[in-house]
Amino acid sequence: MPIRSVLACMGDEQTDSDVESTAETERTERDAAVDDEEAAIDVEALDAYQGRVEEMSAEIERREQTIGELESVIEAQSERIDELEDQFLDLSARVADGRNLGVCPECNGPTERKSRLFRSDTIECIRCGNVVHTY
Repeated sequence: MPIRSVLACMGDEQTDSDVESTAETERTERDAAVDDEEAAIDVEALDAYQGRVEEMSAEIERREQTIGELESVIEAQSERIDELEDQFLDLSARVADGRNLGVCPECNGPTERKSRLFRSDTIECIRCGNVVHTY
């Protein structure tokens, strides 16, 4: 083989390796760019996720506060219902008694119906004077 053909072959091999090297460098640069874009997307997704978690935490706190408020209202209403049931039972006992006698819910003293001429009739405690019911 003549020297020129050997040099030409060597030049072709060098050009081929340069092309391969350039192609590999471009692939590496593209891969790096894609990795950067994916990393940017991941950071944005992470930020969005963290924002959503914070929103959900705030919503949970609001719900817990609302639940606490509702529980206190329910407790107060339960106490009031118990008082009204006691009064209802007491009034029912008085009506069943025919003489309109009953028991005062405050002092457990005897009650009686007071008929008035110009005002409404009442059921009053004889002991403490508490008006239990007004007709």
